Amino acid sequence: MAVQWQDDSIFNHFTVFEETFKTVGSHKIMAAILIPKGLAPGVHPAIFNFHGGFLVNAHSLFAPFFPIWSLKLALENKAIIVSPDYRLLPSENGVADILEDLEDFWQWSRNDNFAKMLQNRSPEHSLDVSRLLLTGSSAGGYAAIQLALTHPDDIQAVATAYPFVNPRDPIMLSGPRDDEPTILRMAREEMPSKTSVLDWIEEKKNTVTTKAGFERTLFAAAAAQYGLYHSKIFDPRGLNRPEFIPIERLQAGARLPKKIWILHGNADSVVHLRTTQEFVDLILEKLPDTTVRFDVAGGEDHAFDHFKTSWELHAMGALDFVKRSWLEASYY
Repeated sequence: MAVQWQDDSIFNHFTVFEETFKTVGSHKIMAAILIPKGLAPGVHPAIFNFHGGFLVNAHSLFAPFFPIWSLKLALENKAIIVSPDYRLLPSENGVADILEDLEDFWQWSRNDNFAKMLQNRSPEHSLDVSRLLLTGSSAGGYAAIQLALTHPDDIQAVATAYPFVNPRDPIMLSGPRDDEPTILRMAREEMPSKTSVLDWIEEKKNTVTTKAGFERTLFAAAAAQYGLYHSKIFDPRGLNRPEFIPIERLQAGARLPKKIWILHGNADSVVHLRTTQEFVDLILEKLPDTTVRFDVAGGEDHAFDHFKTSWELHAMGALDFVKRSWLEASYY
């Protein structure tokens, strides 16, 4: 049976608009603002959501990858979501371009231009960045955790699913072993050839792109399958900077916000559970002031929470933990 992905109807309860937060050459990079319809005037808590997609595809309003639990948190807690785009890979500088965009988004969200923009677009509403939750799945979890490691004292909580915390995992360096599933459990005959993937990378890397759909998924999955993802897409210049790798930043002494929720399927064929387990173990070892709730979903593969409702059973009480962590500073 074909996967039934979420569609744009998931945004029906929100007023949605986009604004430019930076320009690269002539390419505008946008952030989407989602305000619950009927939201009372006032100052409201903030959710910054970061989209997934291998760092290669999707965008800020790509419904199939938008965490439904993030929308649920916004509606139930009268919060405003801000969801930025970033330069998609392949790009000339690889993930360095994405990290630059994420930091530029962060600075934009904290300055007067953002406040003035929101005042112009929605005069009755303003954002309380002292009550800030970061959300995202997979590559979006990578983005959320990277910002959280950079600005731990300015973020109340992080909620993420199957976050991409170790891009140097063997899967991304050399591809799955013979005894491991293919990436996304795709049939090998459905994947483009290695030569086609390399040609695609060369074709795309010099064009700034911030919005794409499923048309890139096959190439991203095949790049990982052939062991090309890290060297040709993620870090094509071979810079090997520790700041590219969340788990290495944590090992080196970086801190995180006080509360973290992670959801991960134990049958994940892309971001293997072992990487998140190692990350959680490091938090427990190095950051005694950070509380982690780690929910493992038995038998679930990558992105299961985007097309199944079973995630709620695997994470019963998780959204209450997130709410308390995010909105109640006295909660321990």
